[in-house]
Amino acid sequence: MNTTLNNPKAKIGPQGTWTITAARSSNDTPYSGTVQILPMGKIYSISWLTTLGDYSGLAFFEDDRLFAACGPDNTYGVSLYKINGDGTLDCRWITPSNKGAIDTEKAVGGTPNELEGSYQVRGTISNLGDYEGTLNISKLSDTYQILWSMGVEYQGVGLRVRDWLVVGWGEGNVYCLDYKIQGDLAQGRWAYLGKSTLGVETLQRIC
Repeated sequence: MNTTLNNPKAKIGPQGTWTITAARSSNDTPYSGTVQILPMGKIYSISWLTTLGDYSGLAFFEDDRLFAACGPDNTYGVSLYKINGDGTLDCRWITPSNKGAIDTEKAVGGTPNELEGSYQVRGTISNLGDYEGTLNISKLSDTYQILWSMGVEYQGVGLRVRDWLVVGWGEGNVYCLDYKIQGDLAQGRWAYLGKSTLGVETLQRIC
């Protein structure tokens, strides 16, 4: 049932306060809590208050999917790659320190119609200029392991949805998340850097 079509008061998009109606971690531990999603220009900010801990994150919203990453502090980023059939990737990425500014990256040199592999990347960092380096993507069960090398190395974990790849990267406990928004319901899954198994969440919007 499409709750948006059947309920004219149902909100469009992900913004609002949600309750976690069912969830388990990647270690199969159940948890509960609330999630608040707020618009922040062209992106969204997210706050999780759960029985397993509190987190803050940032997200893009595309094709009824909320693509997010989070961490216990501000040392994380979210990269959203559009997967092209010619072996290239087009990326937008954000970090808390950039306060909503969206940077870009182009990855080339991959194998057509295959996501896994090695790429050359060139991108922009707000107020700092351009960067270039290499990107390696490998699959591990339901997740993708990401490694950038640009003088220094950055690690990330990714989830694929059709021709999108969302990546959470940074230091410490970094997660990436994918929610399918259906009116006032959302089905989510999340991955943790260094683990191949997924956590899952079901959300109900309460306001």
